[in-house]
Amino acid sequence: MFTLSFLDISSSQIVNELKSNGYFIFEQALTEQYVEQLLQEVNFQQILVNTNDVGVVYAYNQKFLTHCLASSKKAYDVITSQKVLDICQEYFDASYKLTNHRIFQNSKHAHMPWHTDNNLQIGSKIVGKHNMPGLLFLFYLSDVTKNAFQYIQDSHTYSHKYNNEIYLSDSFINGNYKKDILTFPMCRGSIIICNIHGIHRSEPFQDKNYSRTNLLFQVDQIGSENIGHGEKNLVNTEYLDNLTPELMDYLGFNFKRNYPPFPSTSVATMTPNDILLLQKQLLPQTLNAFAKNIVKHILPNELITNGKRMLWHLKSNRLNISKFSNKQ
Repeated sequence: MFTLSFLDISSSQIVNELKSNGYFIFEQALTEQYVEQLLQEVNFQQILVNTNDVGVVYAYNQKFLTHCLASSKKAYDVITSQKVLDICQEYFDASYKLTNHRIFQNSKHAHMPWHTDNNLQIGSKIVGKHNMPGLLFLFYLSDVTKNAFQYIQDSHTYSHKYNNEIYLSDSFINGNYKKDILTFPMCRGSIIICNIHGIHRSEPFQDKNYSRTNLLFQVDQIGSENIGHGEKNLVNTEYLDNLTPELMDYLGFNFKRNYPPFPSTSVATMTPNDILLLQKQLLPQTLNAFAKNIVKHILPNELITNGKRMLWHLKSNRLNISKFSNKQ
């Protein structure tokens, strides 16, 4: 999973950099092979329609797999790794919890406003800022030459002055903090960890041939006055091969969650091109569904059932013949 060079860095060193600088970066924290295997568990080209499963959603020029703890063992292993837990244990003074996570892909163009991630919500609405300590973990899953993560140096020490703002404008930042903007283009597998109170964004870009893929998750030290803070964690129980009391607390077992999954999506958040591609995918399925419904309407149920039984017996006989031939 992690490269030896990343594992060699102690949690204390990482936490010291976080507390002094507000951020920590490391190139190629994940191995090339691991990144490739993780990406194979995510299909950004398929959108689920009336499918009883978790999957990718589209939000304009971004694609999200929000519930990756339920559908990607490789992502689960990163998010719950001992290295991550050791960093959190060293950084936080009290109980900490995973408050959100996602794999996402930006493509064509993006312009994220400057912001902090110490948000309080009612439903999907941001209603204010909190003072809880928190860390944002960001792994590049593609080589990032554009749309790189940007952080305003030392902003974690003074961002509370702007707690009445959801976002800060480009013109305000350029007029007051332009010289403090740090930009981190790096190869895939690299990690960025930052204080959630630091002002940050992804650098805007426009390039129809470029995309950026990331694994992101946030961990907060949630106080008793903020019960319900965070999004729900849907976890595939098959992945729970490293379950400990510490991990159960981190994942929020028996902890209330009030925030809906991010992002809020519908057909309206899809681009016209993606809607057309979806229609092409749905057309043959629609024709097939119409044909089946016509057959069911015309033929008696008993005849349909007997037909299914005959098909099942034919398949079983072919399978048995095939097994017998292989033994000869």
